[in-house]
Amino acid sequence: MRCSFRETILSPVPELRLTRLGENASAALCYTWVMDPKVRRALLSGPECITKDATVAEMDAQGKLNVLRPGTNQWVCVPGNEKVVGAADMCADPMGMRWMLDLMARKPKPSNTEPGLIYMLNGALQHSYTDPFDTTSPAIPIGPHWMLIWPFDAQAAGLSTAMRDAGTMVMFAGTPYAHLHICGSPWDGNEYQPGDRAVWTMRYAR
Repeated sequence: MRCSFRETILSPVPELRLTRLGENASAALCYTWVMDPKVRRALLSGPECITKDATVAEMDAQGKLNVLRPGTNQWVCVPGNEKVVGAADMCADPMGMRWMLDLMARKPKPSNTEPGLIYMLNGALQHSYTDPFDTTSPAIPIGPHWMLIWPFDAQAAGLSTAMRDAGTMVMFAGTPYAHLHICGSPWDGNEYQPGDRAVWTMRYAR
């Protein structure tokens, strides 16, 4: 069957669209389900075990949310804007979202009373890893990471304050918005199974 044109039909499932790709001589239709790109980007920002039940919402510059897909857990995933530095796609729990909204509102300090979590597994672009309110410095590319939102003291914990492409650092160190920035995904690596043998790797150190 060869499909010759494309037409999109709305689906009762908010994040999906039924796309009519074409029809053959017998008038049989070709259809495929296509996920809304904003929803797809938001869902890829966190682990699937969280995002599958999360609310997906767009967020404007003032932190106002416009729900694209309602969820059943406490997480909110945001598609962000790939053309805007600092507007990364992310998935946040309630305390992580409160921290992010406080940052966007430029409050002197965040109001989360417990540690929060934010995933940015698609990476991000931002202006600074030292000044939470910097909006003018050149963009810094940051790889996939997740964040433990709580005021870590880098020196006391023996952690770096420099952006890295692997490992862990304290971002915005010395400010009220200091938090633990962990490169990669917590789901990296192979899961242990009984009978597995250890395979050690070596790295050179300077």
